[in-house]
Amino acid sequence: MPIIIEKQYNNHSYLAVWHITESHNELQAMLPSEILTDAELASIHHPKKQIEFFCSRLTIKYLADKLGIKYLGIKKDEYGKPYLVGSTWQFSLTHTAEYIAVVIHESQSLGIDMEQPSEKLLRIAHKYLSETEKNAANNDLDKLCIYWSAKEALYKLYGKRKVIFIDNLLISPFSKDQQVIKGRLRINDIDEQYSLIVEKIAQYYLVTVC
Repeated sequence: MPIIIEKQYNNHSYLAVWHITESHNELQAMLPSEILTDAELASIHHPKKQIEFFCSRLTIKYLADKLGIKYLGIKKDEYGKPYLVGSTWQFSLTHTAEYIAVVIHESQSLGIDMEQPSEKLLRIAHKYLSETEKNAANNDLDKLCIYWSAKEALYKLYGKRKVIFIDNLLISPFSKDQQVIKGRLRINDIDEQYSLIVEKIAQYYLVTVC
């Protein structure tokens, strides 16, 4: 089982990162049949997406087993936010072509995102950064990536729709080597400040709200 990173944060949330190296058949064989229904598998048509699905479930199950949580599977609420069936534990997950990352906490809402710096983030910066944030990023691809993942993590923590990234999700200026940055969720009657942990894994940035 290629869990390459496993840690506990100061707020007693737990992180696990899986490096995807197995084949489709190997991963499918690892999942207990009672938590992988034929209907779930049939709803995911692309083999690559199926691999991501398998790995995400295996990583969540790994943490659940480690923490003594009975794993009965995953469902989604009315807003599309996933939750553990039959448990009050909260989790958030993210995936790339190479990695799956999951963070879990006994009661606290969480958000996590993982992204690779790319030119695409420069092209769409006007869609997710305020003018202040754009000026602070200064077209730096690494900073743009951290901004994107930080806002995605806050969005996942919020867990509802109709979020405007420029107006509702705000990130304070930071340096590229900064390990903890500050974020703000401001929407409807919510106005909360959060600390976000930034970690570099290979060519990716992992940002966690916890």
